[in-house]
Amino acid sequence: MRAVPDSAPGPRRRLIDPLEKDDLPLSASKAPRPPGLPIVGHIPQWTKDPVKLMTEAARYGDVVRLQLPGETYLLNHPDHVKRVLQDNHLNYEKGWVFDRIKPYWGESLLTAEGDHWRQQRRRVQPTFKREHTVDFAPTITRRTAEMLDRWQESAENGRELVLYNEMTQLALVIIGDVLFGVGLWKQVAEMAGAVQTALRVLKTRVAALLPLPLWIPTPQNRRFNRAMRTLNDGIARIMEENRRAEDGGRNFLKMLMEARDSETGERMSDKQLHEEAIGMLQQGHDTIGETLAWTWYLLSLHPEVERKLYAEVTRVLGDRVPVVDDLAQLKYANMVVQESLRIFPPVWIIPRDAIKDDEIGGHRIPAGSTVLLSPYLTHRHSAFWENPEGFDPERFLPDRSKGRPRYAYFPFGGGPRLCMGVDMAIMETLLIMVMVVQRYRLHLVSCHREEPECILDMIPRHGVRATLQKQARPAPP
Repeated sequence: MRAVPDSAPGPRRRLIDPLEKDDLPLSASKAPRPPGLPIVGHIPQWTKDPVKLMTEAARYGDVVRLQLPGETYLLNHPDHVKRVLQDNHLNYEKGWVFDRIKPYWGESLLTAEGDHWRQQRRRVQPTFKREHTVDFAPTITRRTAEMLDRWQESAENGRELVLYNEMTQLALVIIGDVLFGVGLWKQVAEMAGAVQTALRVLKTRVAALLPLPLWIPTPQNRRFNRAMRTLNDGIARIMEENRRAEDGGRNFLKMLMEARDSETGERMSDKQLHEEAIGMLQQGHDTIGETLAWTWYLLSLHPEVERKLYAEVTRVLGDRVPVVDDLAQLKYANMVVQESLRIFPPVWIIPRDAIKDDEIGGHRIPAGSTVLLSPYLTHRHSAFWENPEGFDPERFLPDRSKGRPRYAYFPFGGGPRLCMGVDMAIMETLLIMVMVVQRYRLHLVSCHREEPECILDMIPRHGVRATLQKQARPAPP
């Protein structure tokens, strides 16, 4: 086998020369491979529309080879997902994709590996205990009520809203309060533009075959570096203000400052605090904004589901503001969120690089190759989901969920690296959703269907444009 020298910039793995013959071991070569172009294989299809490529590739089976830079396997069966994320997770590392985002996230929990990741996990995980996260529910409902009051004028004038923008902005306000403290929103607002600029550049770098090093002064690199300076300076100021404040209330940053490794007793360095803060700031608003935008899109297309949701919200809450204890009673609302996450999971692809040879689904996965796990695809696997393209929240009823494998549904990953913020993300999404439903119905402006735009995450390409209509109050009994 003739390999491309790995000293070249780019992916940190064995790159297979596209001109070589297919001389992999027989067991690996039997994994089907969809038709591609000579030399470049599936690269143009991946660059143009990765979801379409993966959807077509999945028709060839649950283990499929893709001709991308390097040896790549698309795994679609829940058992294969479980093998990579849980049963043999020590054999799989995050790899080159995450190397490319380290200029933004650093060595935070999202990107770290090995002992450093385990140490950070021990420090950070206690801050996500339920007794801490429920304390932030009043912040979520207060900020949501402020947004709904601002929407009043739009509802009266028939002005359209771009719901993806509205939801991500709300989630950013909330994570700013929760992470840094209520009194520091001005500083967070100054960083908001920098966050979006850095993320836009980051996404293009992840999608690029060989991105230029950041030290080369291209216009894009200069924008990224300016944004990172703004973001880094802002977080440094906020950290200092949190240290000086004697009584500024509880927030995640303060809890992280006090967190200790349960084994060594060590606290985080300023650099580690800084990197975790950036990670939480980004993940704490992007995922929520995307999930809510897709949920409004799906509800607008399925008014019968919206009516059931409104009926439950009215029965459980009436007009009052929801509290955390209400969420367990909002069973249909919970299923709506689960179904939205099934159809449009924000994390649509999870790449991993194999450290040693493995065998999955009867096929050899060679060391140095990349495996791709896709919640978007596995959530549509017809062997485990009836009418997988349909929007059917009741598929999550207990009697209809019996026998479904754990990893048929994994919108937040799984195994030891399962997202720690799952419970808080679901709590925030539910509180916002039911408060919006209490006051407004949302109607899509145009008849075109939304399309997912996928790089790091899955966002609605057109932003979900809608107008508002005040909910008609049911007649008193």
